[in-house]
Amino acid sequence: MPVLIGCILLTGCHSIGHRSQSNALSYRDAATGIQVERGRPNAVVDGLGWVVGMPTKLALWDRRADNHNVSPATETALLRYMATNGIGDSLVRINQYDPWGEWKRLASNKRIGPGWRYTAGVYNGLKYTLLPGRVFGGDWYNPFTDTTHVYSDIAPLAISRAAYAKDIRSQAFPGTYAVTQELPILSMIHKTRATRDALTYGDQLEPTKERAEFQRILSPDYGSSWGGQLASFVPFGASLGRLAGAAAGHATNRIQGNGAAVSKLTNCDVSNIDWQSDEAKE
Repeated sequence: MPVLIGCILLTGCHSIGHRSQSNALSYRDAATGIQVERGRPNAVVDGLGWVVGMPTKLALWDRRADNHNVSPATETALLRYMATNGIGDSLVRINQYDPWGEWKRLASNKRIGPGWRYTAGVYNGLKYTLLPGRVFGGDWYNPFTDTTHVYSDIAPLAISRAAYAKDIRSQAFPGTYAVTQELPILSMIHKTRATRDALTYGDQLEPTKERAEFQRILSPDYGSSWGGQLASFVPFGASLGRLAGAAAGHATNRIQGNGAAVSKLTNCDVSNIDWQSDEAKE
């Protein structure tokens, strides 16, 4: 593990620049002003992460899940959502491992009280440090550092994670709320709110295939979360529970008629989605 973390640290980003500069990995988006940091590509680490992310790919039936290769189009879709919903002061880390940066953000995030930051926040920081998302994947929002971590090239997934930041900002006691959302079953409160918010946002998009993409991705993602939570009380049951919950989500899409609308997408053929990068379309 120390060797692996050392390799990941070599892919970190420390230089500040503008998005127009090809070698800039830390920048403020020109259109929204949101701070974004990208990890430097590393074929070995990212390749390992792609393999480790196979369960998520199977659950969502989408090879872009935990692919550690986030396109500019997905980034743009996420930042547009964040700017529209008043969470532009949050940080976005795209396929980046920066434990030192996260510890500094933990200390400076005044939105959460110090009592919660230096207990539950430290616990989250240790998980991030010792189990790097750069390898283990898992798109998520950390309320204790106010950071959205993105490892999948799937815009609806990234948006649903950032929706938790919006939820946190609506709370009278954000620290207490964030801590309750670390607990089994109770964590589904924010998951439900964030998924609903992302779906509502997706319903406003054009063309129809973009709206369908939100439902196709978020229904099994939500089911996967419920399955994992319920099965977590059974030894080694969480992984199987997530897959079973995701299957239920896919089935729900079919029953509600959403499967028919996106039948051409279920084999990961997403070339017609407008937010794909030009490279992906070719």
